[in-house]
This record gives sequence, structure tokens and C-alpha cells, in this order.
Amino acid sequence: MRIGHAVAACATYLVRADRAAELVAGTGLELVTVAGRTPLVLALVDYRENDLGVYDEVGVALLVRHRGITGTYVHQLPVTQPFTLEAGRALWGLPKWLARAELSISGPDATCHLADEAGRHVLTAALHTLPWRLPLRVPGTVTVLAPGDGEVLASPVRARIGGIRVAPGGARVVLGSGHPMADELRALHLPRHPLMTVTADRIAFEMGPAQPRPR
Repeated sequence: MRIGHAVAACATYLVRADRAAELVAGTGLELVTVAGRTPLVLALVDYRENDLGVYDEVGVALLVRHRGITGTYVHQLPVTQPFTLEAGRALWGLPKWLARAELSISGPDATCHLADEAGRHVLTAALHTLPWRLPLRVPGTVTVLAPGDGEVLASPVRARIGGIRVAPGGARVVLGSGHPMADELRALHLPRHPLMTVTADRIAFEMGPAQPRPR
């Protein structure tokens, strides 16, 4: 799958590993930790040119290891269109579910109001970075790891990222109540301020086929 143009923002938090351990229990994945903390990323993505069409998504991801590979485990992935939900689940084992997202990403600022299909409030987020862009397009590779039935699916992603803005802190998140995603995040006791917030004006990437690995 090829993504020609996406705009994104993310906030990276350091959360207590003992609290985050429940999110990977039974998956065959191991959290990457330093001094009892593990990074958790809240990501907002606006897909504008995409093999799967135009849609928005919000992701909660953790840095994990599996049998010598370090990669990203996407634990929650609400999306705004059914076609990407079906493709993401079937092809890569991603935990996509349908949601309503009022998402805006423009330069150093990003906002999101996320609710489920029934209208239950999941979260409201406001992210802000410094106004200056890095004068580079940055290549990057990552392996997305998704637990399956008795296996782990490993999917390679190759990306090119431009228009990057960064700031320490720079995010405010208000959680809803009574929704599983909101309750999970609340149980993690997210720090008031993230370690870092990033926005990117242009992301292009390719996601390869998932390769099954024994759990």
C-alpha cells in the first residue's frame, strides 16, 4: 500500500511500564523500557492521497520487541471510513474501529475531538510545536507488529517525512469517560506534559505485506 500524502501530529509520553504492561499482556510482545518507563505515542493522521482513499485516524502506539525485532505495536486505531477498517484488519492485523474524528492539522497546530459511532467522547487533544520547520525530508523505516491468532504479524513501513516541527511538551489531552480507549489511557496516568510533540506537513510511505512470525 502506498500513501502519497498524509499530514500528521503526535505526542510522545513516557508512562510507567508496570501500568502499560496490561496493554501487551498475552500478545507475545515485550515493552521497550528505560528506568521503568516506556514511550507511548498518541498520533493524529489526516490521509489525503492514499491507495485506501481519504480518511482520518487516531492511534495509540507502544515501542515493543518480538524475537529480536524492535517495532511499533498499535494498540488502538480508530478510523473514520469503513474501507480502511476492513483492509487494515484483514491485511495487517491492525485493531481499527469506526469513530467520529473532528481533526485539524495545520502547520504547528493540531486539534482533535474523537468520539465513537454512538457519540461517546473518547478524547479531545490540542498539540502545538515551534513554528520553524526542519529544512530536511527525513527517510525512516519501522516494523509494525500486530498480534494474531497464535502468531505475530510483522509489516515493514518505509517513509519519507517533510515539514517537521518539534517542541518539548506542547500537548493537552482531555479524556472522556465510559469508553474503553479513554479508560485505558486514564489508567496509565498520562503525564500532564508529553516528552515531545511533533507535526509533519507531508508524509509519504509504503507498507509492505504482513509476514507471520511464531508468537
